[in-house]
Amino acid sequence: MRIILLSSVLLIFACGESLVELTGDERELYQNHRLLRAYFYHPERIKDYEEYSGMEIDDMYESLQDYFCGANHEGECYARYTFYLPPEETDDKIHDIENTKKYYSFGFERSRIESDELIDTLVVSAVYPISPAASAGLKRKDRLLSANGISLIGLALAAEDSTYLKNDEPFDDSTVFVVLRDGEIKILNAMLKAEVQKPTVYLDSLEGIPYIRVTEYKVNTNNPDGTYAEFKKVLQEIKGANTAIMDLRDNGGGSIWHCTSMAAELIPLNREMLYDVQHYYDKGKGNVIEFSHEYVKDYLNQEGAGVNIKWIILINRWSASCSERFTAAVIYNRPYPETVLIGQTSYGKGIGQVYTKTYLGGLAYITFLQTYYPNGETFHNIGIPPNIQTDPRDKNAPLDAAIEIVRGNSGFAAKLSSAPTRTRIYPPERQADNPEPGAYKRVDFPLFH
Repeated sequence: MRIILLSSVLLIFACGESLVELTGDERELYQNHRLLRAYFYHPERIKDYEEYSGMEIDDMYESLQDYFCGANHEGECYARYTFYLPPEETDDKIHDIENTKKYYSFGFERSRIESDELIDTLVVSAVYPISPAASAGLKRKDRLLSANGISLIGLALAAEDSTYLKNDEPFDDSTVFVVLRDGEIKILNAMLKAEVQKPTVYLDSLEGIPYIRVTEYKVNTNNPDGTYAEFKKVLQEIKGANTAIMDLRDNGGGSIWHCTSMAAELIPLNREMLYDVQHYYDKGKGNVIEFSHEYVKDYLNQEGAGVNIKWIILINRWSASCSERFTAAVIYNRPYPETVLIGQTSYGKGIGQVYTKTYLGGLAYITFLQTYYPNGETFHNIGIPPNIQTDPRDKNAPLDAAIEIVRGNSGFAAKLSSAPTRTRIYPPERQADNPEPGAYKRVDFPLFH
């Protein structure tokens, strides 16, 4: 799905509507009602405007009961996907939706290891490409020996003291690190702390196999072109690999365009990835329902860089929404043994949202689509089951299972099912005011899953 930013959505309602008598909060309520009538994917739940007159705007949104807490949730659910925010909260919310967090830091991550040579040592696990750490020449797998002459080995990193592990606050704003790299001691250039934006794609290796962790799908990250651009760089770095591991555990989703573009890189060019049933308003046709089929060729003009790689994908119950959309497209087109899923059944959110600023500058955030496999099945309210189920209490179990597959352990491979089982079929929703399925139009706002 292409994202086209518009300064205002409200122009689409001007034609044929008499708004001159409406001002302030009343006009804001009315136009939010029109937005819901245009986009909400269950329009039969929306009453006539007169029944909302005088109501708080978000109470109108809340009355639609667009709640979902996961396929396996028990008890009360408070996760609402269609909502309204007042103007004073809108800019911050949009910033959080589109951007990863920024920190005053050096821009690298580390973990603790122990070895025969250096007991209790910090090792660099990730260096953000745009960061003071990268500029100073720090490399992944460097072992940190000292900072401004203060040793970072041994007692300073006792198990009960994780200060140096978790953040950069203990270090001076200007710090010279001494590291051990490939058996040689190196003194790096001084690092100066700065505001650094987090990446969303991290590359490591397990027993020589590329290990890629994707935390979310954002429009703006440490790479100004977002998550997809980060992923393409990683694919370039692992070019020639036969197998790769992708970790989507705890990935709650994000930009539809970014996760779908990433899936396209792993699927043959002539394939349909999935389709969406979208609801939107068209000036000429009124309320429209569109079956929007997403093909690889809509995103790429040549075979993707990940097509010839066997993928092992790690998921858990918090792998949700866009991470499920990505996984669904890949496993449908490249089922086992080309793709192996390990972990637990995913969250089961197969619905997507559109958002825009409103007349008074508030935020309208509306569920407007549901996603389906090309054969008409959906993972919404079902989740995506793995080929190999692991104990959710053991965080290392999925990685251990991935390594066994890479090693070619025949006994372990025998435990694999032939493919994830999708047993429940939900026909697409077709309710709308004067529905006209098949009309073609891309929705011109940011889309999130």
